[in-house]
Amino acid sequence: MRILTIISGIMMILTGLWCVANQGVAFAALAFVLGIAMLINGIIVAGAFIKMKKRPEGMGWVLSDALVGIILGCIVLSNQLVTDLIIVMFFGMWMLFSGSNRIVGSMTLKKQENKSWGWTMGLGVISTIAGIFSFLNASFVGIALGILIGVFFLIQGINILTFGISMPHVKRHHHLLHSDREKETQN
Repeated sequence: MRILTIISGIMMILTGLWCVANQGVAFAALAFVLGIAMLINGIIVAGAFIKMKKRPEGMGWVLSDALVGIILGCIVLSNQLVTDLIIVMFFGMWMLFSGSNRIVGSMTLKKQENKSWGWTMGLGVISTIAGIFSFLNASFVGIALGILIGVFFLIQGINILTFGISMPHVKRHHHLLHSDREKETQN
């Protein structure tokens, strides 16, 4: 699941770059790509969290963030965002929620002496600032909707990528050594 989480983060980064590159396109044309990316990302991160065997205590913020991504992805796909102002507020709310989740999560990681707590805190602060920015600069909407949404997806992609990289490695042994097989058959 670690690899899928990393791939999901890369997918979000590529979606953000795609939004920036296609900023002149109407949101209706972008919505399908954005909604699918949010939905897939949420499902992958939720699956990775649930499947994580040695899940540290206090990591519920990861599942919470994934579930919000799934719900918001479904809202985008159902075409409920009708005006540019609502679109910016919607994605700003997503960034604000995600950022606050990461700030809270970084405190948990710091208590557990996890080395990725600093990255998680920094990205949480950036996400929170981006969310607040979208609320305070609603008039900025008409000029750079594609850029703003692209930046949101870039930040979120980096968040997911960092989470994926910091996930514990799971070593799987697909075969047993001959001596181990003999021990198992004797038991």
